[in-house]
Amino acid sequence: MKKKLTSILAGFTTAALTLSLCTTALAAPAGKKDETGKTASQVSKTVPGRQWQREYLEGYLYYTGPAPAKVPEGEQPPAFRPAWLPEGYALSSASSGGVTQKGDLKAAWTYEKGDDRLNFSCFLRPSGSLGAAVGAAVSGSSTLRKTTVQGCDADFYQGVPSHGYLTNDLIWENEQGNLFWLSGSLDQATLEKIAESVTAAKTDSLPEYALTILPAGASLSSRSALPEVVVERWSVEGAGGFSWTYSSLPLRSDGTGTAETVTVNGTEALFWQEKGQVLTVVTKTGDGETSAPLSLGGSSSSILLWTDPETKINFRLEGRLDQEVLIFMAEHIARK
Repeated sequence: MKKKLTSILAGFTTAALTLSLCTTALAAPAGKKDETGKTASQVSKTVPGRQWQREYLEGYLYYTGPAPAKVPEGEQPPAFRPAWLPEGYALSSASSGGVTQKGDLKAAWTYEKGDDRLNFSCFLRPSGSLGAAVGAAVSGSSTLRKTTVQGCDADFYQGVPSHGYLTNDLIWENEQGNLFWLSGSLDQATLEKIAESVTAAKTDSLPEYALTILPAGASLSSRSALPEVVVERWSVEGAGGFSWTYSSLPLRSDGTGTAETVTVNGTEALFWQEKGQVLTVVTKTGDGETSAPLSLGGSSSSILLWTDPETKINFRLEGRLDQEVLIFMAEHIARK
């Protein structure tokens, strides 16, 4: 099982703020006072010429909407995505949604190349409440560099390596007030090139597909539908669950180990079986140290990837299910 990277919101230690454009006082959570006697809302800063606030809160810099706002009925998450990616990166997941009553709508795309991950999020016009992380969050130890993206002012944050991984962040908003956030280990020049390519996703609707065969005890946990990709996550009692994705975009195909060629309804497909992650635990005793393996992944995870030759839609099924089960499910995916 691949090592999954933790969110930027976790795994960092609180550090002194080094950004000259931000408040110098460490803000307490909204409603509570810090050592200056000011509440979090009083030390917020709105960047000149922008609609989103930058708020330094407990070691992180948050970009949040300046005031709660109700999203108009029928409003959809902002459907933007990069049109260019460095070679080897492909879509691994996507999500959309939010709480419309609170004015919180976003679309998020994750691309992977081996163990490297690139996250891209876009947030609907300023909305949400202070301190709710409705927007991008940057470690306070990162260093700000001013730049531009598509003619708009942008903030690039040079990160500090933590736990062997570097996270850089590039944040900007367009003229409509939508906020964009790129985050990953790529350098500033590469992130800016990706940002310059960001455009609205194609509005042509995907064909709608459905799983007609499911494992016993399966129930739908979540469904995200964006113009070019649909992701469903299912839980299975006693089996951990599975996910399936279909998209007009290329999907991540690098499973662990060597891919096995199989067929889905006569079409060539690739199958990987990833073993559960095992760590070695060292225990100190009075006489020295003892070590023992600890399995984190439980049963192995399987991946099935194929393309419909007629529609050119790409499919990916992934979960702790046997090869025969995944193929049987894939062969009974029906177009509505």
